[in-house]
Amino acid sequence: MYKVSVIVPIYNTEKYLNKCLDSLVNQTLKDIEIILINDGSTDNSQNIIDEYSAKYSDKIKSFTKENGGQASARNFGITEATGQYIGFVDSDDWIELNMYEELYNKAIKEDLDIVCCNEYLVINNKKKKNFNRLIYPDNVSNNYILEESGPCNKLIKRDLFINNNIRFLENRIYEDLAVIPTLALYTNKIGYIDSYLYNYFIREGSTMNQTKYNKKLEDIFAVMNELSNKFKDKFKNELEFLYIKHLLHDASLRFLSYKEGKKQLKIISNIIKEKFPNWKSNMYFKQESFKYRLLCKLLYNNNPLIISIYLKLREKKGNLIN
Repeated sequence: MYKVSVIVPIYNTEKYLNKCLDSLVNQTLKDIEIILINDGSTDNSQNIIDEYSAKYSDKIKSFTKENGGQASARNFGITEATGQYIGFVDSDDWIELNMYEELYNKAIKEDLDIVCCNEYLVINNKKKKNFNRLIYPDNVSNNYILEESGPCNKLIKRDLFINNNIRFLENRIYEDLAVIPTLALYTNKIGYIDSYLYNYFIREGSTMNQTKYNKKLEDIFAVMNELSNKFKDKFKNELEFLYIKHLLHDASLRFLSYKEGKKQLKIISNIIKEKFPNWKSNMYFKQESFKYRLLCKLLYNNNPLIISIYLKLREKKGNLIN
């Protein structure tokens, strides 16, 4: 058994793949397996995979499959992984060379099921620190649920996935949000490293950064419903805040960017009103900035014109939406 299995879904990322793979094969933690899944790429990705697989045959296992999306590729990787812990890396990102050694040593020393680190957002070749650990609650499980929902800044014990039959939600975007927070239902053995070890590259043309409306953005409704069903009566305050953050705030702003999406704002408002009528009293929401709270209230009241005027005024003053 390896100490760590790293799962890398690959789809048409030939421009970025070398940098990603170099950061993996040169990890200071040597006892790792790197699982590369070519998810139906039509570019030169497979040739790059073959090159690295031949050179690093002791570390790399490569597979090809029909295109099924990132969640499908990750789920495939979970079934092939043999490591004690699992890490996930997107094929257009890269990691610091000591990332998995740092995370693994922390996990073993403190007997943790999940270890998280901070990450850099890389935009136009400039790095911006993205501090993932929140400071709202003292309880580590609550803290984990509220942090960023991506899997890539984490090392997760393989048994969590296998023993609880946990898999990523396929054929949806926001698939991370439907899964990663729910791991807190199965363990409270979660730790953090206050180091920036993952480099998240933000590309133009991604699903979240398209100029034309994409119906897949509406997957957020199914994903939030999935999340709600899993939590049921547990972590009520945390679930409420996830709805505020990911649905009322983030999703509303994305929909507001498109003429076709503005009708979704009323749907979001109605969902919040029905499920969380007292959302403004949420303990975590009350700790957010005045600007954040004001914007959420404007979005909830569902007046696109007033919201647009407000956002333009903020942009004029050089403030970020978030």
